Amino acid sequence: IGAPLAERLPQTGRWGTVFAVFKRSCYLESVGGQVFCLADHRSGAGPLTLGIVLPPDATMSSLGVSEGCHLETDGGVLRLGSTVILSAAKATIWEPKPVGQTAAPDKILHRLDTLINLVTPLIPADGLARVIPHTAAIANGEPPRIDTENPATILAMPRLCRLADGLIHSEPETLDRAVTGLLGLGPGLTPSGDDLLGGLLVALRAMPDAASHPIVELLAECVTRHATIKTTRISSTMLEQSARGNGSAAQHRLLRCLLGTDSRSGITSAALELIQVGHTSGWDTLAGISLGIHLSLRMNQTPEETSSAMQETAGVPA
Repeated sequence: IGAPLAERLPQTGRWGTVFAVFKRSCYLESVGGQVFCLADHRSGAGPLTLGIVLPPDATMSSLGVSEGCHLETDGGVLRLGSTVILSAAKATIWEPKPVGQTAAPDKILHRLDTLINLVTPLIPADGLARVIPHTAAIANGEPPRIDTENPATILAMPRLCRLADGLIHSEPETLDRAVTGLLGLGPGLTPSGDDLLGGLLVALRAMPDAASHPIVELLAECVTRHATIKTTRISSTMLEQSARGNGSAAQHRLLRCLLGTDSRSGITSAALELIQVGHTSGWDTLAGISLGIHLSLRMNQTPEETSSAMQETAGVPA
């Protein structure tokens, strides 16, 4: 059970009521209005996830779980509806391991470039994954040209450039316009624009020099404020956690590999774990993480370093 979720649940009584049911997971809302997910543990840990061991061939529907079912506890076991009993005897609290000391910027960029070269041939046509190879150019203020018929990507590109500009130059109005244009962009339970913003926020919060920067605080506030009316209830809840730096286990594992000082590389397996999430959610999140790292490093450059970086990227084909 994710630590932020565990802190809000009572020792006894009702934990939540189911409002959305999927094959191996369901979403609930607590009495206090907290949205959380009950899912097979193999889907991965997260700040608002209660991971359970489901029988291999079982689905939520086959177990009798439906909208309106209550999840309740007497302090020993959990009861979901009238048919499911869950043992809490082996329950553990999950929270991500911090990145700790970060590697030098050039090493981080080398790792990120290696990762992007690795995943580029696998990039799907859907979602915002086509942004991934161009995140350095976006962060450096060089709007790339992307040959695509994907409407979400076409709409997202100028908004991402605006987002980068607002962060680098600390322009609240520019940032606000960019965020409102990205929230809810694309189909799905968590739209592509939301997943990208989530990855961006978690990455920025993982970078020590950017984590508490005033413009990052403003971005976090802006995203959470607009998300309540611009996107789905589930996605809005996810973004609320992302704004605090609370991502999924897969996101934090990849960030530790990219940012940490440990020379042992697990980048490939960490990236593959992330991009397998959802239809395009993992890919869209990876785009946000990549952009967040590039922006964080640029936010901490001196004016001379920024000018040099822009000259190096000028004229490079997109």
